[in-house]
Amino acid sequence: MNRYEAMLLLRVDLGQEKTKSLMQDINDVILQNKGKIVSSGIWQENRKLAYPIKKQKEATYYLLNFEAEPQSLSKIQQDYKLNENILRFMIFKLE
Repeated sequence: MNRYEAMLLLRVDLGQEKTKSLMQDINDVILQNKGKIVSSGIWQENRKLAYPIKKQKEATYYLLNFEAEPQSLSKIQQDYKLNENILRFMIFKLE
Protein backbone atom coordinates (compact mmCIF):
# COMPACT_ATOMS: atom_id res chain seq x y z
CA MET A 1 0.00 0.00 0.00
CA ASN A 2 1.16 3.50 -0.79
CA ARG A 3 0.59 6.57 1.38
CA TYR A 4 -1.27 9.52 -0.09
CA GLU A 5 -2.31 12.99 0.97
CA ALA A 6 -5.42 14.61 -0.49
CA MET A 7 -6.52 18.23 -0.29
CA LEU A 8 -10.17 18.83 -1.16
CA LEU A 9 -12.02 22.11 -1.56
CA LEU A 10 -15.60 21.73 -0.31
CA ARG A 11 -18.59 24.00 -0.82
CA VAL A 12 -19.20 26.40 2.06
CA ASP A 13 -22.96 26.87 1.58
CA LEU A 14 -23.89 23.29 2.62
CA GLY A 15 -24.36 23.84 6.32
CA GLN A 16 -22.65 22.05 9.18
CA GLU A 17 -24.60 18.76 9.05
CA LYS A 18 -24.26 18.32 5.29
CA THR A 19 -20.55 19.17 5.48
CA LYS A 20 -20.03 16.45 8.10
CA SER A 21 -21.97 14.03 5.92
CA LEU A 22 -19.86 14.99 2.91
CA MET A 23 -16.63 14.41 4.85
CA GLN A 24 -17.92 10.99 5.88
CA ASP A 25 -18.74 10.22 2.23
CA ILE A 26 -15.21 11.25 1.22
CA ASN A 27 -13.75 8.88 3.81
CA ASP A 28 -16.15 6.09 2.80
CA VAL A 29 -14.93 6.23 -0.81
CA ILE A 30 -11.44 5.33 0.37
CA LEU A 31 -12.67 2.59 2.69
CA GLN A 32 -14.84 1.06 -0.07
CA ASN A 33 -11.75 0.84 -2.27
CA LYS A 34 -9.86 -1.13 0.41
CA GLY A 35 -7.93 1.86 1.67
CA LYS A 36 -7.14 2.96 5.21
CA ILE A 37 -7.63 6.46 6.65
CA VAL A 38 -4.54 7.64 8.56
CA SER A 39 -5.81 11.11 9.48
CA SER A 40 -8.45 13.54 8.29
CA GLY A 41 -9.79 16.91 9.26
CA ILE A 42 -10.65 20.43 8.26
CA TRP A 43 -7.52 22.37 7.46
CA GLN A 44 -9.23 25.75 7.08
CA GLU A 45 -12.86 26.89 6.96
CA ASN A 46 -14.40 29.61 4.78
CA ARG A 47 -11.16 30.53 3.04
CA LYS A 48 -11.52 33.06 0.25
CA LEU A 49 -10.52 31.68 -3.15
CA ALA A 50 -8.26 33.57 -5.56
CA TYR A 51 -10.90 33.13 -8.27
CA PRO A 52 -14.44 31.69 -8.28
CA ILE A 53 -14.76 27.93 -8.77
CA LYS A 54 -18.22 26.74 -9.82
CA LYS A 55 -19.56 30.17 -8.80
CA GLN A 56 -18.19 29.77 -5.26
CA LYS A 57 -15.95 32.49 -3.80
CA GLU A 58 -15.06 30.61 -0.58
CA ALA A 59 -14.28 27.01 0.26
CA THR A 60 -13.57 24.71 3.17
CA TYR A 61 -10.20 23.00 2.86
CA TYR A 62 -10.30 19.33 3.91
CA LEU A 63 -6.98 17.50 4.43
CA LEU A 64 -6.88 13.72 4.26
CA ASN A 65 -4.00 11.26 4.70
CA PHE A 66 -4.65 7.69 3.65
CA GLU A 67 -3.14 4.42 2.45
CA ALA A 68 -4.40 2.67 -0.67
CA GLU A 69 -3.34 0.40 -3.48
CA PRO A 70 -2.20 2.27 -6.62
CA GLN A 71 -4.85 0.62 -8.83
CA SER A 72 -7.69 1.87 -6.58
CA LEU A 73 -6.57 5.51 -6.88
CA SER A 74 -8.33 6.03 -10.22
CA LYS A 75 -11.63 4.81 -8.72
CA ILE A 76 -11.24 7.20 -5.79
CA GLN A 77 -10.52 10.11 -8.13
CA GLN A 78 -13.51 9.27 -10.31
CA ASP A 79 -15.86 9.28 -7.31
CA TYR A 80 -14.51 12.66 -6.19
CA LYS A 81 -14.98 14.11 -9.70
CA LEU A 82 -18.63 13.02 -9.72
CA ASN A 83 -19.42 14.64 -6.36
CA GLU A 84 -20.77 18.13 -7.08
CA ASN A 85 -20.02 19.34 -3.53
CA ILE A 86 -16.28 18.91 -4.06
CA LEU A 87 -15.05 21.97 -5.93
CA ARG A 88 -11.49 20.74 -6.50
CA PHE A 89 -9.19 18.05 -5.18
CA MET A 90 -5.57 17.03 -5.51
CA ILE A 91 -3.97 13.78 -4.39
CA PHE A 92 -0.22 13.47 -3.77
CA LYS A 93 1.83 10.34 -3.18
CA LEU A 94 3.91 10.56 -0.01
CA GLU A 95 7.40 9.09 0.25
